[in-house]
Amino acid sequence: MEKVKSFSQMFGIHPIVAFSLFTIDWMLFGSELVTLGTNWIITAPIGLLLGIAAMFVQRYGFKDELGVAIGKGLLLGLLTAIPTALPSLGMIPFAAIGAVKLLSSKSAEVIDISANKQLVNADLK
Repeated sequence: MEKVKSFSQMFGIHPIVAFSLFTIDWMLFGSELVTLGTNWIITAPIGLLLGIAAMFVQRYGFKDELGVAIGKGLLLGLLTAIPTALPSLGMIPFAAIGAVKLLSSKSAEVIDISANKQLVNADLK
């Protein structure tokens, strides 16, 4: 189980980050399609700002180390700034890996809490 957690920590993206960047990327792609690519002046800085936001969520919400969070944030910002919708589809598998990490840590907390309750109940008897 530890190997799965470490793999998920290294390659996973917080599902909220992936879903929000996926949605925003498709909205930006719609404006790129309508303006025939002249809207990239607006979408590139938006991608950069979203990359910074993704870095903070990865750092504090997903508990990534600072360097890993910066790398993931820059990569996600770059993928969002590319004026097509295809790069956003690449975020989905990494969001699934991140969901595995989040769900596995939640189940470990539940098991730990129930074990502590059993110890307390045993002490009371």
